[in-house]
Amino acid sequence: MRPKFINYIKENPLLKITSLNSGAILMKMITGLIISKLTAYFLGPVGIALIGNLRNGQNLINTIASSGIQKGVVSHIAKSREKKKLLQILTNTFFSVGLLVSIVVSILLIVFNEEVSQYIFQTKEYAWIVNLIAFSLPVNTLNLFVLSILQGLSAFKKVISINIITSIFNLVLFSILLYFLELEGAFVTVILLSAFQFIFTLFYARPYYYLFKNLKLFYFPKKIVSSLSKYGLMTLISSITFPLVYLGVRREIMVVLSTTDAGYWEAMSRLSSHYILLMVSIINLYVLPKLSAANSKNTFRETVLEFYKLIIPFYGIGLIVIYVLRYYILRVVYSLEFLPVQDLFLGQLIGDFFYILALVMTYQMHAQRQVKRFIATDLFKAVGFYLFSIYFLKVLGIEGVVYAHALINILYFLLILFIYRKDLFNLKYVKNYTKSSNS
Repeated sequence: MRPKFINYIKENPLLKITSLNSGAILMKMITGLIISKLTAYFLGPVGIALIGNLRNGQNLINTIASSGIQKGVVSHIAKSREKKKLLQILTNTFFSVGLLVSIVVSILLIVFNEEVSQYIFQTKEYAWIVNLIAFSLPVNTLNLFVLSILQGLSAFKKVISINIITSIFNLVLFSILLYFLELEGAFVTVILLSAFQFIFTLFYARPYYYLFKNLKLFYFPKKIVSSLSKYGLMTLISSITFPLVYLGVRREIMVVLSTTDAGYWEAMSRLSSHYILLMVSIINLYVLPKLSAANSKNTFRETVLEFYKLIIPFYGIGLIVIYVLRYYILRVVYSLEFLPVQDLFLGQLIGDFFYILALVMTYQMHAQRQVKRFIATDLFKAVGFYLFSIYFLKVLGIEGVVYAHALINILYFLLILFIYRKDLFNLKYVKNYTKSSNS
């Protein structure tokens, strides 16, 4: 029985990648939970809320600096992996775009550092943090692109190894700087982690150094840039809108309730991000490259159905276990001070379940560059979450925010399902796929 089960995993690409990726995700989850514990012990809910603001702000800046084209990088590389010369042209283009845009954004951050600090932290005291983000930005952007190239080439083991080493390094650096510098140390770790990760990324990317030969600065082939701009527009809308929404919701919680309550919500969000990470990693590593290289709608149906059949049941069971053990999870991950977060689990877990159900389908929009569709659905989700959060916050208190999360993700899933109803509900195909899967 055991060898048969192991062979089944090895023969199934999705399960194979999931099993390979599990070690990296487990390591990232463990280090992330330890970091959360240290943050809770040294900084409390207020510190967690401020670090949440920094993460949202930095994600927003990183996305702008990378032009939002990382999924486009994965898609283009996946489609061209057998064409060496084209791969070199693509790589040159990616680096030129990333370097130019990140330098421009860095200059703007330095010029307007006080204004950016005021927006993210509600104080100008952390203008030096904004400057640190600016100086590390070009390296962060190049690191992101190299990782995306490795994903597009299906170098899964290398990406996984990079993630494991980075997780360990993150824990060590965070612990040291938090102990000696407290909140400022935590800020520095969050900002510089990607820059340090670039060292590991370059080491593991050695077999692909031929892609970086004869690089030209500011090389912008019109056709490639035009194609990438569609991915950029899609990602920028999403990656700019949501950090802004989260910052807005967190600031509203601080005004209506307190900074401590904002810390409770951020604590719940951080817990959520750990298990969501596993699902998103599987989709990034397996689903996006497969959909990008697909030439028929059957691949989309097959990929979604395979994901729902093999992964979603385990995900659902895992969420139930998390809910049942929420008291003990909070005691272990945070402290007694965070026990009020128990009340936030139900709404968060429901929303997270439907989020993943929808997410695996939305990657078809990236793979096929369905720009208008992606922007419209993402804006629906972002604006809906913000409006529901503001309303339910005043009616239900802090619990209202997680129920807003649940409601908008259910509506979002139904919307995405409606959009792809014809591609998914080809009953003849579904029947044949189910029959072949069971045989």
